[in-house]
Amino acid sequence: MPRDFAEAAGCRSDLVIGREESFEAAREQLTRGGSVLLHGPAGIGKSTVLRTLAAEYARTARTVLRCSATESESHLPFLALADLLGPVLDEVSPVLPAAQRTALESALTGRGESTLQRDGLALRLAVLSALRALAVAGPALVVADDLQWLDPASAELLGFAARRLGDTPVRLLCAVRTEGPETRDAEYDRHLRASPPDTRAVRLGPLTRAQVSALLDERGYAGLHRATVRDIHRTSGGNPLFALELGRALAESPAAPRPGEPLPVPTSLRALVLSRLEMLSDEARRTLLVASA
Repeated sequence: MPRDFAEAAGCRSDLVIGREESFEAAREQLTRGGSVLLHGPAGIGKSTVLRTLAAEYARTARTVLRCSATESESHLPFLALADLLGPVLDEVSPVLPAAQRTALESALTGRGESTLQRDGLALRLAVLSALRALAVAGPALVVADDLQWLDPASAELLGFAARRLGDTPVRLLCAVRTEGPETRDAEYDRHLRASPPDTRAVRLGPLTRAQVSALLDERGYAGLHRATVRDIHRTSGGNPLFALELGRALAESPAAPRPGEPLPVPTSLRALVLSRLEMLSDEARRTLLVASA
């Protein structure tokens, strides 16, 4: 079990503030042997829910495989696959047919040239066979965060295996970034199609004002005036990451803003919002500029 899951094993589900309903839905799905796809915008708490669920499920799973992709590394082929299967390669290699073993070892270790074009079928079957082999000894859980940054080769191989696992006790717990209240963008649809047929999609939405207040209290930003909490909730849009960053900025500010004054926006939050705006089209940015004015 990866170290971060071992450290998170003491996490209580009741500390996933404002996510009780979503958490229970995902937990029920995993308990009955299904897979889960968490989705929502950046900062909404997908990683927190994913880690807590994974830590809880790890108590009964024999194997937990984990990968967490980043945008800067998404161009590296087979990187996510190496994160998932690299730690168990010695365990699964002996049970794989020679062609599959060679293709998988080349892809994961970089000791030989391996591509989807040249070794496509062997690699696909190798990933499927490896997951089935791991499940022989007991239930396995594949945890993948930030699916939108998975390198295309790993995403293709994982999707191929996921669609063919059938009754094999291998479950997927994944998270992908989506935007909008009821978004069904191409990225989300693509990852849902690459998931096992029994996957349940669980969307994480904004927190209520009471939930934001409870989150701030739990993270040490207690004692804020009710009006300040209201402003934090309105400014953050119920996004827990944004709310916590605003709470931290207020705690570090030498003087609290006067009624009606804008809240201090920390550099980290400004950079995150700007990076999201840069992904929009020129027309969308102009529309937002007019609306903000």
